[in-house]
Amino acid sequence: MSSEFHLFGRLHAAILVAALAAAAGLTFATRRYPGSAPITRIALALLMIADGLTWHSYRYFAQGVRFPEILPLEMCDIAFWMTALALLTLEEHLFDLAYYWGIAGSGMALLTPYVRAPLYTFQSFQYFTGHALLIIAVLYLIWSRQARPRPRSWWFALWSLNLYGALAGVIDWLGATNFMYLREKPASASLLDVLGRWPWYIAGADVVAAILFWLLQQPFRAPESIRSGTAAD
Repeated sequence: MSSEFHLFGRLHAAILVAALAAAAGLTFATRRYPGSAPITRIALALLMIADGLTWHSYRYFAQGVRFPEILPLEMCDIAFWMTALALLTLEEHLFDLAYYWGIAGSGMALLTPYVRAPLYTFQSFQYFTGHALLIIAVLYLIWSRQARPRPRSWWFALWSLNLYGALAGVIDWLGATNFMYLREKPASASLLDVLGRWPWYIAGADVVAAILFWLLQQPFRAPESIRSGTAAD
């Protein structure tokens, strides 16, 4: 069995299809049995929490990552935990950020993955599992009509991201970390490579985020009433 990961190869395609199929299967079950919605949300949230705690425990005990680098301050990390909370609470602002930050971040991570460890290792397994769980949860909430982005919420997600980026920048400065790649680009090839040198690539990334968030808003331009805690019939 090959240990190399091929972009859009069979394994990659299977991961993408599995994530979409899981979200669709949960949605179908909830639409058929609306009373199962709270249980499904809680179970999915607990699965995400267990996954997140397992990953950070692995980083601490197996990889030796310590404070402050171990803090879950990357955009995908924050979006992951906000998604788990959104499953439990259906709070609109939490879901907005989970949707924009999560789909833009984890969606890109699944479509164009950067697998740092050998393919068949826990680290690579966790990379795909964590990002896929976020995508599954967000799509499930939308497809089952338990939540949806509010009109013009892309703007809220964008300025919230900038405020959070400023906070991450302060932590990077104090702790000599590189959360959100604010101090330097990643060593591997990335979209940031075409956005110029520091600090210009940060402004370029903000423009890219604005475009992505605006595009993600387009399917939800028309307002729709959502019954919190229940699936649509």
